Amino acid sequence: MLNIVKNEIRSLFKIRKERMLPPPGNMPTFGSTIVLHRLKIQLRMTLEPEQWEWLTLKGWRTQDMRKNRRKYFKVPSKAVARLLHAAPEEREDIYQRIVTYEFDESHLI
Repeated sequence: MLNIVKNEIRSLFKIRKERMLPPPGNMPTFGSTIVLHRLKIQLRMTLEPEQWEWLTLKGWRTQDMRKNRRKYFKVPSKAVARLLHAAPEEREDIYQRIVTYEFDESHLI
């Protein structure tokens, strides 16, 4: 309850600040989680270094989910597989469809 009141006060007085993008970490391993804003990808395959570089340029970062209390929309594994298996010239189109998709608020995790 106290956190809810604190959050409302922060919003009311515009105390909230935009978070800085952390530096990209090491290339994530199989099973790692990467996040971008409110989107979360659980990696069910190993990334190639070129793929990780491309994702970091888009703003994706690794995230330790054990300490994270934020809520995210999980990107479906089929969409992730399609993105990671796409040819570089098709990748941008698939990526744009993922990040602009209107996720249902009831699916926040």
